[in-house]
Amino acid sequence: MGVTVEELDRAVSRLKARNTAPGPDGIPGWVLVLSLAALGDRLRQLFTRCLRCATFPTAWKEARLVLLKKEGRAADSPSAYRPICLLDEIGKLFERIVAGRLNRHLSRVGPDLADSQFGFRRERSTIDAIMRVRSLSEQAISQGGVALAVSLDIVNAFNSLPWDAIKRALAHHQVPPYLQGIIGDYLRDRYILYMGQDGRKIRREIKRGVPQGSVMGPLLWNLAYDAVLRIDLPAGVDRLLC
Repeated sequence: MGVTVEELDRAVSRLKARNTAPGPDGIPGWVLVLSLAALGDRLRQLFTRCLRCATFPTAWKEARLVLLKKEGRAADSPSAYRPICLLDEIGKLFERIVAGRLNRHLSRVGPDLADSQFGFRRERSTIDAIMRVRSLSEQAISQGGVALAVSLDIVNAFNSLPWDAIKRALAHHQVPPYLQGIIGDYLRDRYILYMGQDGRKIRREIKRGVPQGSVMGPLLWNLAYDAVLRIDLPAGVDRLLC
């Protein structure tokens, strides 16, 4: 269960490739990169202790909320803004280690995510999904049929995902108990910080959804939605998610 040097190095290498705004603690990722030689062993000990105690530190679950305007939307509409959560980089570093272990479990032990899931997965892209649709349509036409495509957009997908759905998915995919424990704590007692209209800082508890801007959010979304992609469909009907 102990966090290895290789795991930490892989997680830190992702920090080197990104230049993102810091979370509530104000510490940018490059500071962690520069201090790795001095703090590496202590970080590994800290992360290992977190895994063994199934504890995701409370401070790392607090996010600074930033709203990004969507193009073509009226500025006075709440749906015109995409909420982004700025999280502490040290917490995201730990998320990368947990997410790495979860991905390795899915690919090596399983059951893995459905083959029709293309979004937020390594070595898969929108181009792959387009090629899949093209292949299905060509197959239908070659057999004298027609191909119909129905596109759905899930409103507020990340923000509204029930935590119970994530926990059920973890159990279904036979995720090791210690990972279920740390992810369960990751989803507990989450808060966002934002400025009210009067300029005061407001702290609000979040009781569902995964943070946009987090490391594990997309993976947990894929896990929870995986059951939908496994529903039996009539012959000649296929689906994919990207």
